[in-house]
Amino acid sequence: MRNSNTSWLLWVSMLILAVILACLIYAVYLYNVLYDNKTAGFDETSEQIMSQTAIEKVENIEQYNGSSAYHVIFGINNKEEEKLIFYPLEGKEKELTTLDRAEIMPKEEVLNLWKTKCNECELVKIVPALESNEALWQITYHDSDNRYVMEYVSIYDGTPVEQYRITRMFK
Repeated sequence: MRNSNTSWLLWVSMLILAVILACLIYAVYLYNVLYDNKTAGFDETSEQIMSQTAIEKVENIEQYNGSSAYHVIFGINNKEEEKLIFYPLEGKEKELTTLDRAEIMPKEEVLNLWKTKCNECELVKIVPALESNEALWQITYHDSDNRYVMEYVSIYDGTPVEQYRITRMFK
């Protein structure tokens, strides 16, 4: 009698362990697929920028999804000048928007300016944005009232341009 109870308990334990292991493997697989989708096209964009412009080194690529989707490239050209390039993801003809990074407000300064006026907020991200052919910084955060906020400020001096506040309906 005792042997059959032990055997049954062993099989149930092994089954539970197998299910947990399968869930863990699936979670790792899903994470890798989502990360690959997030960075999809970065290598191709980097190659296009380096072959068709004076950019010799790509330091970083981020993605901005606004009214149009862009890859935002931080690069250095053949004259050692730091550039910021907005590379549109739609269309066959790519009209690039290029800025001198020496003329724009650095991300760290934007972050410090934001912290002084919103010290109880939780930052999500800061990314360069291009809306209506105007270069901006998009600051995304949760404010003290737990609203999701997308704030757009001038990329040159940090002056506010536009802000969206979204309140959560369901918890």
